[in-house]
Amino acid sequence: MLHRLFVALLLATLVASAAGAERRPNILFILADDLGWADLGHDGSKIDTPNLDKLAKEGVKLKRFYASAPMCSPTRAALLTGRYPHSVGVPELASPDKRGNVPVLALDHKAITIPEALKPAGYRSVMVGKWHLGFAPENHPRTHGFDEFWGSLIGTPTYWQPKETYHNETPIKVQGYYTDQLADHAIEYLRSGASGSQPMFLYLAFNAPHYPLEAPSDLVGKYRRRFPDRGLFAIFAAMVERLDFNIGRVLATLDELKVADRTLVMFASDNGPSAEITSYGPEGADFSNGPLRGFKFATHEGGIRVPFLARWPGQLPAGAVRDTPAIMMDILPTILDAAKVTPAADHEIHGTSILPLLRGGAFARPGALHWENQQNLGVLDGEWKLVHQFWLSRPMLFRPAEDISEEHDLAEKYPEKVADLMALHEAWAKRHFPNRIPHVKARPFGLFPKTRADP
Repeated sequence: MLHRLFVALLLATLVASAAGAERRPNILFILADDLGWADLGHDGSKIDTPNLDKLAKEGVKLKRFYASAPMCSPTRAALLTGRYPHSVGVPELASPDKRGNVPVLALDHKAITIPEALKPAGYRSVMVGKWHLGFAPENHPRTHGFDEFWGSLIGTPTYWQPKETYHNETPIKVQGYYTDQLADHAIEYLRSGASGSQPMFLYLAFNAPHYPLEAPSDLVGKYRRRFPDRGLFAIFAAMVERLDFNIGRVLATLDELKVADRTLVMFASDNGPSAEITSYGPEGADFSNGPLRGFKFATHEGGIRVPFLARWPGQLPAGAVRDTPAIMMDILPTILDAAKVTPAADHEIHGTSILPLLRGGAFARPGALHWENQQNLGVLDGEWKLVHQFWLSRPMLFRPAEDISEEHDLAEKYPEKVADLMALHEAWAKRHFPNRIPHVKARPFGLFPKTRADP
């Protein structure tokens, strides 16, 4: 009798273990806004980011992770669709009104999003935070597959009195500091669903530390003492610490619910730091980009290379660092890979799953990477990177793996390589960006301030 009971218990344990092994993971993607490549404490910043530093120790860090655009809306479109943003209706910043040569933009419903791709596998998808991919009711988050939405539609909702905030399609008023409120609602959604039998995808898109620069006064005072001669950078630093604090609260909730080991967590920024006059200017942005050249809107490294961290206990190694390039449009195929979801035959995807790269296995990307907005373009093909700012007479050529600051322009030395990369980009544009936004012919100083690196 005891023997039969032991066998029954053993079989039950094996069945439970098999069921646990087959359970699809929860997915948590956390996106920061205008956070620079060098803004985190473990990268040498003087900003305190203990929770993100801990995440780096517990997971994998990619040192050459790229936003799919040097600005927010296109990068967010690439994240959600796994495609070049130019091919899904968002090559520039989305706005409710036409801006110069840029028409009213919204994410194309023909493109399959992460929540739409995960739905057949039983996922519940929730978005908390900044949308910025369409303002008309027919373009709100739940029209693209999300089951729940709590956040803002616009790019700059502010912090103490955020604007254009919604719960699903209902306008709401938000009280309190917005970064805290976003974390509060993300935690509520996790508690209501992350530990259940249905897997969950949570897209937590903070608007911090994007301008307007607003932060709790105690933290501002702390960083004014730490950065007494850096002006507005103290407020920015306070916003980053508060962002980190709230990310820590969200991660602690996974521990509390005992689901951290079956949750793939990823963290990134949508583009490089903003040197705009509405933010902290080039004096602060030069802190945030570290050794990189350029800022938000630029296809130099400082505009598109961003932090990336991933943690999945038991599935990804702890404390690993990778130097292989990856890009935001790789996230959708990576999530589908982790969730063991096979894309439909007609599902167009331009990114590549980086799950093998995160695990330390073989990883190869077919072809080059491309960027283009009104002001400039970029091409990364193997060791070579081309940057062309359209008000300059010729492109620049770099080897970023050995010249991280893009100080040495090799265009005159290797004109044939410049011609090859320009031809490659023109072929890419014909396929993915046939209706190009007209190029800016004069330097927009509000977006591209003169600095020592770019006089």
